Amino acid sequence: MATWTAKFKVGATVALNTGGSPVMSVKVAPTEQGRLYYCQWFAGKKLDQGEFKEEQLIAADPKAPLPPPENEKK
Repeated sequence: MATWTAKFKVGATVALNTGGSPVMSVKVAPTEQGRLYYCQWFAGKKLDQGEFKEEQLIAADPKAPLPPPENEKK
């Protein structure tokens, strides 16, 4: 019997495959096939969360890292 592994790990940046969704972060990844991912995102200033099947999610590009503060530039 083959071992199942989650497609996305905790902290991964994901979005709904239907598009138009916020970029979300995986809070809890399932440990068994068929279980749900728990994801979080900001809706304005409000932290929101939801449960999604693996088939509903795609990998999303996280925002580019911010440049270092002026006092740290060389």
